[in-house]
Amino acid sequence: MLKQYNIVLVDDHTVVRSGLKQLIERLGNYTVTAEYDNGRHLVNSLPLPTEPDVILLDVAMPVMDGKATAAWLKEHEVKHPVLILTLDTTDQTIIELFRLGVRGYLPKTCTAEILKRAIDDIVSTGYYHNELLSNALLATERASRKDERQMILDKITEREKLFLQMVCDEQEYTYEQMADILKVHRRTIDGYRESLFDKFNIKSKTGLVLFAMKYRLAEDLKPKGAK
Repeated sequence: MLKQYNIVLVDDHTVVRSGLKQLIERLGNYTVTAEYDNGRHLVNSLPLPTEPDVILLDVAMPVMDGKATAAWLKEHEVKHPVLILTLDTTDQTIIELFRLGVRGYLPKTCTAEILKRAIDDIVSTGYYHNELLSNALLATERASRKDERQMILDKITEREKLFLQMVCDEQEYTYEQMADILKVHRRTIDGYRESLFDKFNIKSKTGLVLFAMKYRLAEDLKPKGAK
């Protein structure tokens, strides 16, 4: 006999819960053991009379929404696995909820097959990872890198930026040539270099080039006088 897995539904729409219950119990060896119309109703009912294998949680609910519920469960070290099923698929919400310990995230537009796969994965491996999470992580990484780049640019003077552009130029200017182009003393060029080394803990000219490439610091036009 197949083991039955217990599912708890938390959604403020009675019709949605009813439809989900019927769907889930047709998918396989799942039984919906409890239903709640918001997170407060759920947490006030803990400990649950039947240990859930998965809590299916909506995000947008009155009284206590999905984020607040996930945060409460994490704070109180409630270990029941949470699968988010919601209309809110914004990158920020997805990342926030995974940081709060949810085990999977699905849009309400998903197919029954995908819902079954998500529940099965959480029951068998503890997590369900899909394209939503991958895209959210990539978007968050890009945004973080963009913010980091701006913070770096804010620390670099205009003259240091010109110096960086020449360091990265395919012409491979010597420091003497850079001084000639910028019409400064060679020691001033050394000063730009040492300042950048100190600001960003860089040890060599090669390291400086790699740093500039990583954060796209030399994407603007070449300095006036460069050929």
